[in-house]
Amino acid sequence: MESLAVQRQIRENASYLQDYFADMSSWEKSMAKKEQQLQGSKRSAAPVRRAVAMSVRESDGSVSIQHPLNATIDTPSKPTKAPSHHVYDKGYKKWDSFDVVCTGPWTHPILIYALTGCCSEGSRHIQRHPPSRRRGSRGSTPRASNLNSSQESCDGYPKKPSTPPPPPVNVPRDLLEKEDGNMHFKQGEFAAAVNCYSRSLSYNPRNPIVLSNRAMAHLKLQQFGKAEADCTAALAVDGGHVKSLVRRASARNALGKHHAAFADLESALKLDSTSKATIATQLKSTRDLLKLAIKRTPTTKIHVEVGGGNPETPEPPTPKPRNPQPKPVVVAPKIQVKLPDKVPTTAYEFIRVWNSLKNSPDKTPLRQAYLLRLHPANVPKLFKDSIDADLLSELLEALLGFSADQVDFAVEFVAALTRVPRFAMVSMFITAKEKEQVVAFAAGHIRGDEIVAAFT
Repeated sequence: MESLAVQRQIRENASYLQDYFADMSSWEKSMAKKEQQLQGSKRSAAPVRRAVAMSVRESDGSVSIQHPLNATIDTPSKPTKAPSHHVYDKGYKKWDSFDVVCTGPWTHPILIYALTGCCSEGSRHIQRHPPSRRRGSRGSTPRASNLNSSQESCDGYPKKPSTPPPPPVNVPRDLLEKEDGNMHFKQGEFAAAVNCYSRSLSYNPRNPIVLSNRAMAHLKLQQFGKAEADCTAALAVDGGHVKSLVRRASARNALGKHHAAFADLESALKLDSTSKATIATQLKSTRDLLKLAIKRTPTTKIHVEVGGGNPETPEPPTPKPRNPQPKPVVVAPKIQVKLPDKVPTTAYEFIRVWNSLKNSPDKTPLRQAYLLRLHPANVPKLFKDSIDADLLSELLEALLGFSADQVDFAVEFVAALTRVPRFAMVSMFITAKEKEQVVAFAAGHIRGDEIVAAFT
């Protein structure tokens, strides 16, 4: 997420800089237009004003003297200068030596910040140059290349080395979902974190880090069985992932599997040499739980007879009643389970009805009848990310029990299951025997090759 924020800041700085460049370009065009108008106009200079003749007399006998400024004689008229030789026209030739950075609005700290392209962390800079002030030139000029040096001399800002802009970063979708999950986890939203990690695994189901992170979220939600399954999947990809070993040990301790948890912690202690203190503490607590579980185990007393003593007199056998009365047998009433008429549209509705048939004596026929109400094409949309290893095993058990006239439906249903987003990860928990049964069941069918490739 930090890289995305940096990219957004860079785009904002570039947009801010382009606005200033657009204003400068419009001002340049207006100046060029005024210069053309002045050069095209042929106005003559104003005539020289004539002064009134005056005599300066100091005394009666003095001679009248005319002041040079008040001379009435006609002076020859000066030739009219071209507009380009006027003072106000000569200023346009000074643009070559004009430093726009020092004299213009570029010395403002905010604009210097935008020109240097500083990011929020101060680690990225973008070198930009203002456009040329000369008419007819749109490319780079020597003044544009001296932007940073002008900044240093005029404003006291340190000169930043010019670096090329970073290339655009294409972040994979699974990493984005993983970052979202980490953000939700830090905020304590563990259910939302599980959903983000599940979406990340749908793009890359063999990422051990995401599997381990989802296991930790399951631990926070006290879903210890799912946490153990995710850690096992992560270790199947990367057997040396220490965090998965430690988190699976925590899940197994919560499930009462202290021996397996102790073995996981020992393996983690051998692999990780930096967190020995933490793992040793968990080993000690697991050892205490293991001792406590052993103490709670009921003991069976065995009577041993030691020879050499006085034999005990056997007790007379108790007479059995001649007519024993049979105990009444209580027969539990048979529960009639009725399938709902509505076809399930969500995985929650399907799983709720599916689990309600688990304790029925006609479990398999009822589940097969329930599956016949579904269309195989809607199976991926129905389950999405809600399928797990136990549900997949139960579905395969029911599908493999279909009769010969319903084999086509069963094979189509199995092929649809292979297109469920989480199937690639969940299929790793299916036993080899179940995979062999599915491959043998689909052999010879038109969809057989697709199913064999998914289960092998």
